[in-house]
Amino acid sequence: MPLVDLKEITKQFEAQLILGGVDFAIEQGEKIAIVGRNGSGKSTLMKIVMGALEGDSGTRMVQNGITIEMLDQSPILDETLSVKEAIEQSLSELTDIKTQYEKLSIELERDHENRELISRLADLGNKLDFHNAWNLNDQIDRVLTEFDLLRLQNSTILTLSGGEKRRVALGALLLKKPDLLLLDEPTNHLDVYMVRFLEKMLQESKSTLLIISHDRYFIDSVATRTIEIENGVLRSFKGGYNLYLEQK
Repeated sequence: MPLVDLKEITKQFEAQLILGGVDFAIEQGEKIAIVGRNGSGKSTLMKIVMGALEGDSGTRMVQNGITIEMLDQSPILDETLSVKEAIEQSLSELTDIKTQYEKLSIELERDHENRELISRLADLGNKLDFHNAWNLNDQIDRVLTEFDLLRLQNSTILTLSGGEKRRVALGALLLKKPDLLLLDEPTNHLDVYMVRFLEKMLQESKSTLLIISHDRYFIDSVATRTIEIENGVLRSFKGGYNLYLEQK
């Protein structure tokens, strides 16, 4: 079953048709780029996938238990927190899982044949593996460094520029590694070195990705499938931007 499956979705704003009965399924492990002219419906489609916006008609089906996170153009962060605290707060669930794992490991040493403990420990270990969450502190420091946030780690979110806030939000999402990660223009406010770091993180990520970007080189580096929106219609192409142009 797809992670998210849209069936016959329509969306219209006043007289403008944005989506005209489109079908769109996102399979686990895909890295999908959405392309199209400004106003074609890229952000609308992404928000419907997220569940932040409803279609006028059609059906949205989501696989039970999956996590979906989105980097919006203007992310909302707790402005009373420092940069590092904001990232740590977003990873609190993973921190709790690691704490539970360590606690159960100690219990298993005293009762090493307890099948329930073995099963619970394996489940927690699989979650930590999926999110690569064994060394979160090191990963936080790496993201702070690569996104030029290390010098700001003790500054409150309130004092940051819009671009700095987006880098904080992006860094947190990269470390959180939801099942489905939606990124709206993730290379905005990033220099070339930050973009290369982002590409590497997304290439290595186990998260399924849906990306809106005007950066064709970034799409080529990351995407396994490209979706074009034009006049309310979706067309799917294999691979990144250059393959999309060849198939088009």
